[in-house]
Amino acid sequence: VTDVGKRRQLNQDIVFASEQALGRLPNVFIVADGMGGHNAGDYASRYAIETFLDYIRHTENRNLIRVMDEGIAEANRKVLEKSFENEELAGMGTTMVVAFAEDGQLYVANVGDSRLYVIQDGIHQITRDHSLVQEMVKMGEISEEEARNHPDKNIITRALGAEKTVDVDFFDLKLEETHGYDTFDHMHI
Repeated sequence: VTDVGKRRQLNQDIVFASEQALGRLPNVFIVADGMGGHNAGDYASRYAIETFLDYIRHTENRNLIRVMDEGIAEANRKVLEKSFENEELAGMGTTMVVAFAEDGQLYVANVGDSRLYVIQDGIHQITRDHSLVQEMVKMGEISEEEARNHPDKNIITRALGAEKTVDVDFFDLKLEETHGYDTFDHMHI
């Protein structure tokens, strides 16, 4: 489910989920939040997910972390390429969080400020935002509380489509059984 929120009129978030195998990945869950004027952000997020899915369906690579990394790199390349080809899409970009679970382990790749949370004995943020405000918190310039209402909280420092290469953060964690349900059933991205 995505929500436009209270400040914007257009929702540029795209969600994809498959509990079935796609290519080498045993399952895949993705959130992308586009940016850019008019329909450019919506296009960027959709196109990035489509490109990523096309890549994972056709790759022969058996290293699943590399599959995520290369799929995101391919999506970055294609989004950037499209932004140069079409004037209406110039400057578009998107965040992306990709996750899959295998053998009781959750693997996550992240670019931008879309987040993945695991709900187990509370709500735990797994990804770290690639944003100006998060960098300020990290450097001790502002507190977490100040970051929540900071006027620059929407400025991100990494996105697909912004540069020729993209730096992806990776996270992994063990999924534990809670009350008969796997944590995987309670994962939100």
